Formats: sequence, C-alpha cells, structure tokens
Amino acid sequence: MTPAATDSPATPATGPGASADPLRTPQGRLLADTLATVRPPAPGERASRNHLTHQQLERLAEVLPPAQQLLHDGDWLAALSSCTVLADPALYMTVVNHHVLCLGSVVASADARQTRAADLARTVDELESGRRKGVFLVTEISDANSHLALRTTAEFDPETREFVLRTPDPGAAKFSSVGVPGRPQSAVVCARLTVGGTCHGVHPFLADLCDERGPAPGVAISGAFGMETLPLEYALVRFDGARLPYDRWLRGTARIDADGVFHDPHGGPGRALQRTLDVGRPLWATVPSAAAAIARASAVAALRHSQHRRSHGRLAPGAPVLAYSTQQRAVLGASAEAFALNCAARSALDLWQRSQDTRTDAEERGAAETAFSPWAAVDRRLSAFKALAVDGAARVAAECRRRCGVAGHLAVNRLSGYAGFAEAFGAAGGDNRLILLDLGRALADEDTDEGAHAAAPHPSDGTPPPADTDDPHWWPRTVSALERRLTTRLRAALDEGRHRQLDGMDLWNPLLERVRRLGEVHTLRLAADCVADAVTAAHGHDPAERALAALYGTTQALRQSGPLQWAGVLSKETAASLEAAADRQCAELAPYLDEIAARLAPPEKLAPTPLAAPDYAAALHSTLTWPDGGPS
Repeated sequence: MTPAATDSPATPATGPGASADPLRTPQGRLLADTLATVRPPAPGERASRNHLTHQQLERLAEVLPPAQQLLHDGDWLAALSSCTVLADPALYMTVVNHHVLCLGSVVASADARQTRAADLARTVDELESGRRKGVFLVTEISDANSHLALRTTAEFDPETREFVLRTPDPGAAKFSSVGVPGRPQSAVVCARLTVGGTCHGVHPFLADLCDERGPAPGVAISGAFGMETLPLEYALVRFDGARLPYDRWLRGTARIDADGVFHDPHGGPGRALQRTLDVGRPLWATVPSAAAAIARASAVAALRHSQHRRSHGRLAPGAPVLAYSTQQRAVLGASAEAFALNCAARSALDLWQRSQDTRTDAEERGAAETAFSPWAAVDRRLSAFKALAVDGAARVAAECRRRCGVAGHLAVNRLSGYAGFAEAFGAAGGDNRLILLDLGRALADEDTDEGAHAAAPHPSDGTPPPADTDDPHWWPRTVSALERRLTTRLRAALDEGRHRQLDGMDLWNPLLERVRRLGEVHTLRLAADCVADAVTAAHGHDPAERALAALYGTTQALRQSGPLQWAGVLSKETAASLEAAADRQCAELAPYLDEIAARLAPPEKLAPTPLAAPDYAAALHSTLTWPDGGPS
C-alpha cells in the first residue's frame, strides 16, 4: 500500500471554519476521490451493507499509508475521519473500529518479535489490505458502557502456551458492529488475563472471529440486529474455549516466562485496563474533526435551504424563511457553533501530536484515578475535547434537522444520519456523561492543571466581566469566570460533606449534577479559548470570523443563562440583553452568508444533498428513480 504524494502540507485556507479543514488537505482530496468511486448505500439499503463496507475498506486501503504511519499522523487521521463520516456515518464507525482501535491496538501493543510471527503477520497484512475486517470488542451487554467490570476471561494454558477465551455467562457477551459472518473478520478482544488462577487485569488479544465458512472454533456470533441511529450490522459475540497462540496476546512489555510466571514492568492489574484503552487517544484526537465536519455540513445545508425556501405565512408571504429572526438565530447560531467546533478540532489534533513523544509516566499515573470511567483516565484533556465535539455536533445537527421541516428527516438529505451519528457516539468511545463527571470531579477534588486554571484569581477583582457581547473575547472571559465560580462552590460543598464525615456515594451522589455541569462548563471554556485563539491569529482582519465568534459566545451564554446568573457571573440585566445581542449579531453576519457557507461547506462529491440546491424540488427529483422513465 503506497500512499499518493501527499507529504507536503497544503496551504491552509483562511476565514471562518478554515482553522482546521482536513477536507482541503491533499489527504482529504485523495480520500474524497477514492470514496467517490464506491457506490454509497441507497436510503434504506441495509441487506448489502456488510459487503459494501468491505469494499470501501479495500478501496481506502489502496491509498492509506501503513498502519504504523497512519496512526501517528494527525493530518491523515483527521482527513480519514472527516471524509468517511461525511460520506457515510456508518462507514466512519467501521473505519474507527478497523483502523484506529483494532489495528491501533496491534501497532501500540505488539512488540517487534510478535509482528514478525508468521500467524500474526499474515492477519495484520490482511487487516491492512482491507481483505479482513477488524473490530474492537470491549463493551459487554450486561453493564454496557461500563468497562470497569469486564468479565470475559483469557486463561493462560501453561502446557500449550495458549490463551483460552471464555464468556462466563450471557451478560458478558461482547457487543459491536461485527456484521454477520461471510467475510474474514478479526477482533481485538479486551479480556481479563488469568495466569495460574491469578487475574492480572484487562489485556487486549487479537482473535479471528470468522471467515467465509463461518465462525472460528470456540466463537459464536449472533444474528445481526440493528440500531436506528447508526445503521450497521451489530451482533453479540461469545467465546467458549477459543484458543489463541501466545503471540495473539498484544502484551507490550508484559510477558509470561517459561515457568508460567507473569511479569509486567509497567504496573499491576489496576493499570492494565488503562493501558489497553490507551488506543482511544488518537480516536479522541480526531473525532472532533469528524464532529466538526458533520456540524459544518449540517449548518451549510440548513443555511442554504433557509435562503431558498419560501414562507407562505401572513406576515411575509413569499419571503425566504431566513428572513425570520427565529430561523436566523437557529441556523446562524448553528453555523457559529460549527465554526467553534472546527477551531476545537484543530486544538485537539495539535494537543495529541505534541503529546505523542512527551507524555511521561508521571502524567499517566496522575490521570489514572477516576471515579466513573476508565476512558477519562487515559487522557483527560483529549476526552474533554471528545465530549465537547460530539455533544456540540449533536446539538447542531438536531437543530438544523428541525429547521428544515420534513425535508430534514429524509435520508437523502443526510441530516438524520449526521444527527444519529452524533447521538450514538455520545455513548461510544467513552460515554460523554461519564467523561463530564470525571472532569468535574478532577476540577473540584484534584490538584491538576485544569483545577489550577479554574481556581486562579480573575484578572480583575472577581466581579462579572463587562457586558460587551460583541467582543469575541467576552465569552471566553465569561465562561472562565463561571468555571471558577462553579469550582469554588463545589469544593465548598465537598469540604462541608467531609466535615460531616461523608465519603464515597454519600459524599458525591447528592452533588453529581453539579459535578456534571462543571465538567460541561469546562469543555465550553476549552472551546471558547480555541475560538479566541483563532480570532487573535487573524489580527482582526476577518469581520465574518469576529461576528461568528461573537454569536457563538452569545448563543452559549443563552444556553447557560441560569448558571451564569445564580453563580453571580452575569447580572439579570445582562442576561436579559442576550436576546437582542444575538439578533444584532445575526444582522451583522447577513452580508457574509455566502462566504460563510462556501468556507464551511464540504466537497460536493463527498456529501451531496438536495437541501443545499437553489431549486430543492428539482434536486430531490433528480435523486429518485421513476417508473417508465419519469413523471409526466
């Protein structure tokens, strides 16, 4: 697999939404051209999706670099994420499972001797070529999304030096978008390693699930069942004595010696799950790019449709729907949030790329203690960007769908698929609500960089920031003040509870909604800082970008107006003025609508939609087949 000549970076675009645009890089253009050669699934077509997915994986493999390079190249991963999610959100989930989680686990955990082993090398080659589909099996259905109590076991057999995979009961069955047997598939299986009767924590194992003839020995795969929000072929997988060679243990530096004694120089069982899930870091670094891509596409489709769609109400018959202030606030507010998510996507990618070679053992140990989710323990900062991006994209896609009426729900117009992706991914790759809970807990209860930021004194005297909502830097100052106030109040509540000798559930349970809110506000502060950095970098030369930044801040302040007021950050007069500020900022954006749409829009060949066409009815007709050649 030799990638095309895409080593030299593209000249970055400028203007709204261009601070991070993987779709316009050489990698993005190459992938867009590649995906355009594979027929996408027709609306409602699911019977052949498994076959189509394999076909798409094989075509992508022809242009992607080898996994070892791909998984350390942020530009490639961001382009792959953005292009596949726009072409088909279900394909994106397949690519994440295949390239990032499955092959990523092999690259990260298998040492050089393992990858030279003939059996493993053959399987990895088939995965890289796309001839074999890879999945990641961590979730168990009994306590889905809780990975702290996985029960699938991998027992070491000292006589054969093999591992025996077992599912102890139906509740421990693995759940993923496996698809029905019929094409070769392998999975990275997260299982509890048992050696000589002692559990050594959760480790990854590479197991072959099935081939053209059916499931592998000791593997049972259920019939396919669906999920409306993300239409893939999901299945349950159980293991009953499936045997894996020693080299299928993706062990990293761990080993079992000739006497059957387990050795791991990097920590005990408590750290094993964290190391296994470390494969999620490149996912979190690049899912913001995917989320920003669908937010941008959704906002542009709704904006253009609102410009062309006519109103027939008595107030203004024949006027474009966008003439109404309610539609302006919704659609332009969605465009502003899509712009902000784009800024955050660039920051997440930069953060990951800077940290790849500088992450220390001390940082890993410092992140290891979490109360709610092991995913946040892997990299708290990147998990925050994941939650921010996916929740924001879900908000944007759902609002744009609502604002397009029944057209927004048609599969051919893509908004339902994008909204379904964002909704489903809120629970995938680390549940967003659990991530926010751990973020809030860390801010309130740990001596972290995030906590230091939140506890730092306000540059003025702690009074509410001036109410100049048209200043793009107003919202970053405001949300930072809110984060500090919420942190201080939560710490005080924790101190009071501990003074009353409370701990564990008795201490935290009454405060969980406050903890979650603090985690959410922390992610909003991250986004606000990213937007402010983008505006500052433009040196004030882009009035459209400044207006988008201001509208983003006002829109978020309206969402958070309750906490902003009761925390004493905004006066009731300032909060009451936000509605007028949003209308004023929408009016300021009016001259730039075509420019904003052009800069946020994805390539037409990746995400064609009738919604964006000047004549929606004609565009919709052109996508359909008609009996006898067409309507009369």
